[in-house]
Amino acid sequence: MFADAQSGKTAFLRVLVKRIQHAYWPEEARIIAVDYRRGLLGEVDEYLLGYGTSDKHSCGLLAEAAEALLKRLPGPDVTLKQLRARSWWQGPVIFVLVDDYDMIATHKAHPLMPLLPLVVYGSDIGLHVVLARRTGGAGRGLFEPFLSRLREVGTPGLLMSGDRDEGPLLGGMRPQVLPPSRGWLIDRQRQRDLVQLAWQQPNE
Repeated sequence: MFADAQSGKTAFLRVLVKRIQHAYWPEEARIIAVDYRRGLLGEVDEYLLGYGTSDKHSCGLLAEAAEALLKRLPGPDVTLKQLRARSWWQGPVIFVLVDDYDMIATHKAHPLMPLLPLVVYGSDIGLHVVLARRTGGAGRGLFEPFLSRLREVGTPGLLMSGDRDEGPLLGGMRPQVLPPSRGWLIDRQRQRDLVQLAWQQPNE
């Protein structure tokens, strides 16, 4: 997700947290929040696996998650039936939600790098990564390794309000000035739909 300040980045993640909690039991899903500005603080209850508020803390948290997820990769003994049903591993689905991604992607060894080789297997091993980033500077940020990998695997995206001069960011589309919480949803086939995001009142 690309969005300028006050355009709906944190609000979108807050709604997503609630939808995860409505769709899964706590034993079925866990959330790792990487949130240096603490905009999601208090939003995740018993689903919270970890809350990264700094590079040091987030590095350890995501390295540990990557180590556990590596064990879910199918080995040679996994049958065709298991592959189709994705039933060779047990445990919760892992959601990694990152707010203000531009704050952590300023160096090559940033906290999400342990997940880089796992992103392509996400649907098979129960890994979902959601990044929210400022539109400003995103044109240069597209070439950062982790964001590049997400684009390579055809990750859908939300393009919210931003400066057109950033150039094409998602599906060949440039950002434009839009009302808060409104944006273009762009899927793997580069199809575009103008959407209005829901609003979730922050927890006090």
